[in-house]
Amino acid sequence: MATESTGPGAESTTGEEVAPVPEGRCGHVYEASTVTGLGGICCWRETWNGHDRCIWHADVAQKPTRLLESTAPEVGERLDGAVLRDVELSGSEWLAGRTMAGARFVNANLDGADLTGADLRYSHFEGVDAQHATLRGTNLEHAEFDRTDLRGADLSRIRLHYAVFDNVRISESTDFGDGVVYAESIPDSADDDERRRLYEASHWSYNELQQVAEENGLTGAARTYYLARKDVRRREAWAFGSYPRALAREAWRWTTSYGSSPWRVIATSLAVILVCAVLYPLIGQIHGTTPEGTPVKYFFDPSVGVLYNVVVFLQSLYFSTVTFATLGFGDLQPVFIPARVVAGVEALLGQLLMALLVFVLTRNVTWSE
Repeated sequence: MATESTGPGAESTTGEEVAPVPEGRCGHVYEASTVTGLGGICCWRETWNGHDRCIWHADVAQKPTRLLESTAPEVGERLDGAVLRDVELSGSEWLAGRTMAGARFVNANLDGADLTGADLRYSHFEGVDAQHATLRGTNLEHAEFDRTDLRGADLSRIRLHYAVFDNVRISESTDFGDGVVYAESIPDSADDDERRRLYEASHWSYNELQQVAEENGLTGAARTYYLARKDVRRREAWAFGSYPRALAREAWRWTTSYGSSPWRVIATSLAVILVCAVLYPLIGQIHGTTPEGTPVKYFFDPSVGVLYNVVVFLQSLYFSTVTFATLGFGDLQPVFIPARVVAGVEALLGQLLMALLVFVLTRNVTWSE
């Protein structure tokens, strides 16, 4: 079985030499002193089939599945640095909950395999068929996925900080859960450094998931992960007192849904037009002329009657719409300074929101392709 780095055949954590590995023992050392919660490990298993390593650490293709199953590590036992090359593991359940940091899965068949709760940090997956595999709750931090098929796999509640996906296949049936596990843990952490780490891990995970979804043409999923990633940054700004940044992200969220919703931009534009239409007759006057050329002043006057005030509002709404769109017909003008200030601000907001609408529509066309 495997022993800690202070056992035979490895260096101790203090750098002192210990007894060499006896003949017939594997002696494979995996130095994991930099991995949180893990130290170095030395394999103490018997060598296999004339090799100088055990069956798990021998770099040999097509190892017998039954022998691997019969010598599988117990739950809680570490078998770091295992090599599984061209191995048939489809439908297997005996790797669930195992600790195999730094394992190498090369051209292995994990179709339907159950690796629930396994610790596979720093592992490497290359050319692996993991369709319909169950990796629920698996720790995959710092893992690398290259040409791996994850279509239909269950990847909910996995830990993905610093994991890298390269040429990975997923499908609509690939389940990444409702959100990354780091984001769910943030409210329970009181330490600022730990909270920063969790926010960064959440951002990294959502970014990787977004890129994988985009590469596989899953635009809906990519959009979901994009919005979740932006929301993490907004929450982080509030949590650590970056109030100007937080307010800017709140504005970006409510006006455009982080640049993803044209309807939010349209609703914001209508709100600006309506608010300004109410303000003009309240804080100043709008002057115009009748078709006969008679000067007219539009301002709210409760003593005149409802119909008059409705006409005033409609005229103000027309002026607000023209000002927002920067059309400048000139048939109505604000009179007093407060009304002129509102008109200037509305014109600037109109140009900004129209530019945002074009940007959001363009992005949505890109997402829909």
